[in-house]
Amino acid sequence: MGKFNYMKLSIYIKNLILIFLSLIFTFNISAQHNNLPLGYNFNNFIDKELSQSNNHTSFKPLIKSSLSINVDSLLSANMLFEKNIFKKNIFNKNWIEIKGSDYKIEASPLFDFSLGYEVEEEKYTYINTRGFIVKGDIGSKVSFHTSFVENQAVFPNYLDSLIRTSTQDYVIPGQGRGRVYYGTGFDYAKSSGYISVEASKQIKIQFGHGKHFIGNGYRSLLLSDNSFNYPFLRIQTKFGDFEYTNLYAELQDLKNYLSADNNYDYMGYAKKYMSSHYLSYNINDKLNIGVFESILWKTNHALGANGFDVNYLNPIIFFRPVEFSINSPDNALVGLNYRYQTSINSHFYGQLVFDEFTLNQLKSDNGYWANKYGYQIGLKYFDLLKITNLNMQIEHNLVRPYTYSHWNSSNYGHYNEELAHPIGANFSENIFMINYRLNRVGLKLKYLSVKYGADYLNDTISYGNNIYSDYNDRSSNFGIEMFNGNETSIDYYQINLSYILNPSTNSIIDFSLVKRKLNSEISTFNTLFYSISLKTDLFNHYYDF
Repeated sequence: MGKFNYMKLSIYIKNLILIFLSLIFTFNISAQHNNLPLGYNFNNFIDKELSQSNNHTSFKPLIKSSLSINVDSLLSANMLFEKNIFKKNIFNKNWIEIKGSDYKIEASPLFDFSLGYEVEEEKYTYINTRGFIVKGDIGSKVSFHTSFVENQAVFPNYLDSLIRTSTQDYVIPGQGRGRVYYGTGFDYAKSSGYISVEASKQIKIQFGHGKHFIGNGYRSLLLSDNSFNYPFLRIQTKFGDFEYTNLYAELQDLKNYLSADNNYDYMGYAKKYMSSHYLSYNINDKLNIGVFESILWKTNHALGANGFDVNYLNPIIFFRPVEFSINSPDNALVGLNYRYQTSINSHFYGQLVFDEFTLNQLKSDNGYWANKYGYQIGLKYFDLLKITNLNMQIEHNLVRPYTYSHWNSSNYGHYNEELAHPIGANFSENIFMINYRLNRVGLKLKYLSVKYGADYLNDTISYGNNIYSDYNDRSSNFGIEMFNGNETSIDYYQINLSYILNPSTNSIIDFSLVKRKLNSEISTFNTLFYSISLKTDLFNHYYDF
């Protein structure tokens, strides 16, 4: 085990303090204002029921009490061995459950013990994750959740290369900073938590440290859980066929480290902030439309200036007029999300995102650099060929060059990672997935085909893929086409065969085989990697890029 990092535990301690403070509430029991896990594999086999029930399912994680269906009853379909008390507790329920007249607390271990072999470099890989999750309800108004994991890992070649070369901070995809562990591996930790309060029948408020996802697809072009956790305040209001969500977050810019040498009165990474609105409307039983807007701005470190701009606290404004009125240099995005139920077993979904565009330049089709937009279109089909729990998903994503980027650190990123798609911009991607489950046995097939235009090594010109590059360093003002720069393609294949040990925590035994091939104008990079794991599969770790 690596040396314990107390700094990484600071946010977790804050979460425990919040939980302690919540104990002052005393109401009747059965709050159920906790979130569903964000994990794709956890949600995949209840997605059919969620999409059929006219719920607002685009802003994730979903709050249980906001849904019209009982998710716990859906999960109970996997519950076996119910007559055997030992097997029931180990293989069906949380390991610790404490209940009283006005409270309930549940706790379970989090783990990922994985062994693998990466063929190209002929090296063994492993993941050693230990931690816990604690959640509960206090009365009828308050729920809480906290988790912590400590990790050591040796990754396959392409992930190891990405972690070592993209930044000196060794950011593990979606899991925070790491440090080199015995030369070949990394040591890192992650904590999360929140307090969830029902302020009224229509309004729910969450304050904590975590991540979010907007959309119905595998990827999101609006906001995804690709990056590391961040402090947030979420306010969700439901009225009629509308659901309106405000999200305020504090982000970090790892490329700007503040210290006494910079004449600032504190040390640490520079802060930036995000304020987002998402309005979801069920037009009818089949069609849901969501409107999204978000703005990011960096901390103003001028003497006497505040970091958080109160202009962006107004929960019901459009940000563009505010930006203009205060002569703002900040980065605003707007977007559209939709889902259309084509049948009881299928639905189309998609997204549009606009970072910036000029209508006249868009009509002229002259490749103007500031026409920054992207789109997604996808299809989910459940019980394919009338086979129960055989699900298929097809998705296409495209994002124009320089989308999400900015001339200062107000790019659409956090912790050296993208807040939307992990590839950044200037890319096109096709995804095909098949998932099948029979009782506790699961099979997943995934294929991704990606093309993007990367920057050239040791070249100061930005070709629009890296959202952290200054768009003023662009190659041209006009004639900016898709994939300009170092044209690169990725073919990614993955097969997973798993057995569910405990559906409550999605504890599984999993065998995985990954084949990845990257071709660019200047190089080829191959990966063949297989592993076997014993893990709790509740979180998304995006290694498929």
